[in-house]
Amino acid sequence: MEPLPRLRAVDAFPVEEGGTTYLALRDDDGFSEQVVLLSSLDAIIAGCFDGRTTEKQALARLARQVGAKEFPVTRLRELRRVLDENLLLENDRFERARRAILEGFRDAPERPAHLAGVGYPARPVKLAAALDSYFELPDGPGDAGKPGSAKPPTGLVSPHIDFNRGKAGYAWAYREILRSGMPELTVILGVAHRTPETPFVLTRKDYGTPFGSARTDAALVEALEKKLPFDARADELTHRSEHSIEFQAVYLRYCAKRLGLDGDAKILPILCSSCDLNGNDPGDRTRVFLDRLADALASYRGRICLLAGVDFAHIGPRFGDAEPAVGEFLERTQREDLVSLARLEEVDADGFLDSVQFDDNQRKVCGVSALYAFAELHKRLFPGVAGRTLHYAHAADPAGGEVTFASQVFRP
Repeated sequence: MEPLPRLRAVDAFPVEEGGTTYLALRDDDGFSEQVVLLSSLDAIIAGCFDGRTTEKQALARLARQVGAKEFPVTRLRELRRVLDENLLLENDRFERARRAILEGFRDAPERPAHLAGVGYPARPVKLAAALDSYFELPDGPGDAGKPGSAKPPTGLVSPHIDFNRGKAGYAWAYREILRSGMPELTVILGVAHRTPETPFVLTRKDYGTPFGSARTDAALVEALEKKLPFDARADELTHRSEHSIEFQAVYLRYCAKRLGLDGDAKILPILCSSCDLNGNDPGDRTRVFLDRLADALASYRGRICLLAGVDFAHIGPRFGDAEPAVGEFLERTQREDLVSLARLEEVDADGFLDSVQFDDNQRKVCGVSALYAFAELHKRLFPGVAGRTLHYAHAADPAGGEVTFASQVFRP
């Protein structure tokens, strides 16, 4: 008898609904749009979907675990049906769906706005009204600033937490664009949360938003990837559902519309994986990529802004910690974050890396590779610049924990 299929590597976290705690399964790769809630018994059953255990063996194991003479096969098969229909199993059905999605993504000239209507309003008027309101929040900057009132920044650090929790942080970061005008090219360094096998993932696709497309400089992407010792588009599908660049593209298009500009500004979307990061060593492929990218940007005709779409610490039970993210635990995390932010202000890439990796990144800063690249590129392209932290905050994760995030601006 063939073994039961393996449950795919998806995000699993506890949620409470109606006084009952469930295990939620969420596909961060976006192949399945549904979050599947498992009861405590279903969570135990799901453990049998390991690619090794047969149905007969699973039934015997489950009977022992629940203290019954036998376990109902209908319960096991019903969960299998639910997991299968939601593409959460490694089987032929998922492979067919994955190939179809991959082919559709590769053939499309634009990366659709994956979270429009889910993570933020899909209607431009409603979305613009929401983003407008963020400036007036109690911890926001107060207003959007006057165009031409500030020198153009060489770089920005912005959150990539959802808009609802990161409202003020986004307003502080993008106020700098509204005050200084749109750069000709924004190099967006996002976080590849699924840690693909290539350290930097490129795409030639434009990024769709409710405000119109953020146009990717495809010629620059093509020139850059030709000089690399690895295929920087091997994991291009990672762009499809990753939110860290999508949120920045939305805000950049919002700024362009608010400034009355359209069509000229371009982006270079780069997802950064931590796959090559080993302690304080960013890896040889990272060094080569940054060498090639720095050379390409140094000869770019037009104003460039480096933009890191990152969050900082992820602490608490939701993220694998034994203790809740309160009291001294949270305060220590904040102190360590401030040290990292100070190293970034100094454009000290190695110092920043040390400030995170000294304890093997116990804070679980997800933007390590992106921020290292951001600081290293700044050092090479804009010697003499300094950063300033505009906003720092933390927000609760619904499943238990805290996420910290910050906004910074860099100028000569």
